[in-house]
Amino acid sequence: MNYLEIKTHNDLDKLKLYLAKNQYDEQENTVRKIIKDIREKKDEALFEYCHKFDNFKANKDNINVSNTEFEQALSQVTLEQKETILYAKEKIENFHRAFLPKSCIIEQNGAILGTRVTSVKKAGLYIPGGKAFYPSTALMTIIPAYVAGVDEIYICTPAQNSYINPLLLYIAKLYNIENVFKVGGAQAIAALAYGTQSIPKVDVIAGPGNIYVAFAKKLVYGDVGIDSVAGPSEVMVVSDNCEKLYAAYDLLSQAEHDANAKVYYVGFNKECINKISDKFFELAKTAKRSEITLKSSQNALFIQTTRELAGQIIDEIAPEHLELQLNDPYSFMNSFKNAGAIFIGEYSCETLGDYVAGPNHTLPTSQTARFSSVLSTETFLKKSSIIHYTHKALQQDAPYAIKFAEYEGLFAHAEALKVRL
Repeated sequence: MNYLEIKTHNDLDKLKLYLAKNQYDEQENTVRKIIKDIREKKDEALFEYCHKFDNFKANKDNINVSNTEFEQALSQVTLEQKETILYAKEKIENFHRAFLPKSCIIEQNGAILGTRVTSVKKAGLYIPGGKAFYPSTALMTIIPAYVAGVDEIYICTPAQNSYINPLLLYIAKLYNIENVFKVGGAQAIAALAYGTQSIPKVDVIAGPGNIYVAFAKKLVYGDVGIDSVAGPSEVMVVSDNCEKLYAAYDLLSQAEHDANAKVYYVGFNKECINKISDKFFELAKTAKRSEITLKSSQNALFIQTTRELAGQIIDEIAPEHLELQLNDPYSFMNSFKNAGAIFIGEYSCETLGDYVAGPNHTLPTSQTARFSSVLSTETFLKKSSIIHYTHKALQQDAPYAIKFAEYEGLFAHAEALKVRL
């Protein structure tokens, strides 16, 4: 069991050393090569990687899901599946519409000033489908783009042996999305970022993935916008009691995602550390996805600390999912800033956030919650400033702007104002 005891500020260095060990140099080098190949050889490289990684002999005719494939998929979706998806769809849409940013204008001394909010034109959505398929992620990525008003939405998802889960195609059809490409991994991110003969270049790429997808998004950022570096899943549970053992089950729920998943438990006494860790490792051995949980459980870190230091530990790790199973959790929230999503109270299980609560489940990982935000409509929106001066407003502000221009030696700037006066 990975265990740290952090009782003083100096002990935080132990945590920093532990986190610094998690390096993926080999994976990053592999991703760099894939991106280079896609940029240079486009479809040729794309098709080669589809065959290599997904056993799918892709070509320009079968890379995009056909109308026939859509029809076949829709016929396989059961009424129960449709009802479940539509229930979640409504909850997620309602949340994202409620927090949709809007353009706004103010009048200030005769000048009209404001912010104009517009959507990007093209968005590329990555939906994982390698070790498992997540229809919830299809909803969580498509809905904010749709609500934001993106003109063109393109989906990339791995297609093992050319197969795509029917539920994804059903959800795509709900939003009239016809461009679903059978491409996964870093090669999908590179294709969306730079374009190939078959896949168009987009403005923003969003959606979670494995470590290769995360590195690819990180490396193409700047040439294209991204939501965040959403790699292998993480959860941290901070608890001041362990009577019900809920924390052990919540840790396991993230451990079953991926062999590289990270789980953290922060407790205030050794008894809780032992009870939760024993139950967690017991569950990991007997889980239905034990081939994954037996590996990911080795990444688990159990930390014994004080309530006063727990906030600093949270900020250092900046977990994707943070569960606060505490007395008086709202006052505790003032002690930290870095977390992707915060689940408050013992009944606010992270699983609810994955599916039906409403807020997005695509969150920053790998300590990027220090500066990144949850996937939302804002991922697909951009803001332009609006500035409109009357002559009267110009007369008031121009003298000060002229002085600034002259301070900076930009005399043509000053002249552009003087000629108007």
